[in-house]
Amino acid sequence: MDQTKLRILSAAAMLFDQKGYHGTSVRQIAEQAEVNVALISYHFHGKQGVLERLISYYFETLFRQLKELEERVKACPPMEKLEAVIRLYLGFQRENAAITRLIQRQLSVESILAREVMTLYISRWKHGIAQPIEEGIAAGLFRPVSVDHLLLITASQLIYPFMHPQSVRDVFGQEPASPAFVDWLASEIIRSLQSRLCLPYNQER
Repeated sequence: MDQTKLRILSAAAMLFDQKGYHGTSVRQIAEQAEVNVALISYHFHGKQGVLERLISYYFETLFRQLKELEERVKACPPMEKLEAVIRLYLGFQRENAAITRLIQRQLSVESILAREVMTLYISRWKHGIAQPIEEGIAAGLFRPVSVDHLLLITASQLIYPFMHPQSVRDVFGQEPASPAFVDWLASEIIRSLQSRLCLPYNQER
């Protein structure tokens, strides 16, 4: 993607995060990106197009990294694969916190865009976590739990700190933008998953 488009997307992500989608104008995006306002119409066909491209670029980048990760860890045990995916998702969300919040806000409102995001991207996001869990269950290494139920619990742990960073800072005294927080949270999520999934050694096949 060329630098002009990236500047527009970066400016839009910041403004949408600060002012909300409806509170941001195309002119404000152009001013923040230091481009002619006509370029936004030319490249993205308006503000809605900018939003849709932000979302697609976010998930395309995440899934490219996920595919590369899955290739690297394909010979690893299921729990190691699961930990690697959890750490990838958390690190990616920290690095792209503004867009992560934007997407979650869009998903909280019933709309055509939200349904499209669910259909195109959220199922793939879910599959990234579900796959090593299902592999571990099939191999007799994990308890036969409800994968969807476990994923709902895990998703809330993954998303909440980046959706509500101020409450994490003020109420829990943690800084979700720091690498140390991501490392701590990943370890806690993995510990929680291990307690629900892992069989005692003498019960494994």
